Amino acid sequence: MNALTTEIKTRARLLLKLLQNKNVAANKRALMLSRKQKWALPEEWQLRHCLNLAAADCGFQHWEHAREVLSGRALAGADMGDFWHGAEVGGYTNHWFSSYAQALTQLQAHPDDYLLPYRRQYVVVGVDYVRALGMNPEDASWDIIGRNLIAGYSSNSWLTLAQYRLQATRVERFEKIWDVQQSKLDLQSTEDEAQRVLKSFVQQGRLIKIPEQRKKRLVILQWLVNQLETTRRYSEAEMNRFFLGFHEDYATLRREMIVNGLMIRQEGVYWRQPEDVDIAV
Repeated sequence: MNALTTEIKTRARLLLKLLQNKNVAANKRALMLSRKQKWALPEEWQLRHCLNLAAADCGFQHWEHAREVLSGRALAGADMGDFWHGAEVGGYTNHWFSSYAQALTQLQAHPDDYLLPYRRQYVVVGVDYVRALGMNPEDASWDIIGRNLIAGYSSNSWLTLAQYRLQATRVERFEKIWDVQQSKLDLQSTEDEAQRVLKSFVQQGRLIKIPEQRKKRLVILQWLVNQLETTRRYSEAEMNRFFLGFHEDYATLRREMIVNGLMIRQEGVYWRQPEDVDIAV
């Protein structure tokens, strides 16, 4: 299991809490998704139902489908879902192909475009389309995989881009359509909880491991960011050295700071998010 599938499970648990508390917005979303997927409504919502709902909300058929794709295990030509699409890009011009070879030919003829999967088909899109997905089209990860999410599937760069996309779906679908305040409260730790997390994951000032559970991971990230100067601008090399002082997987820590809104990155420069700005959950 990776951070992507862990995020889906976190959303499922939050949704279950909201449904159990009779949250109106969450109930409407669950009913809509169930009708769309032609699922019978259960007498009582359980975690297995919410796993399917959270996966469907991100463009997958169900939880097992999301787990297969997001874990990097999907085979060539498999259904990749609607993960890289959404209502926000409905008005943008793009080129559709049933054949990967045809899509690749289009990308080679227009190397500034991007090749994305859509279910069992392929689409070549422009920079505005990528921005509308809530992603940065100039991120170095795109160039590493040749702007081709099929060729780069399951690579570290693909995982980075997929996490950014999942972050965008959290903001668009999870926070706005479900319950923003409840979601934030469920991910906040009390001081005692935070101390228990630090005691479990930090020894002699270094991380034993990066927590998979998002609530615990946020405690670690907040502990790390608090050790950075509030007004200083850091280069990427400086950030890498900083994170290496705590854990060897500096790339994951650096990425998690950005996707969780604790730091801002622009043109290779990093700085702390102002404390009066709410971070995305």
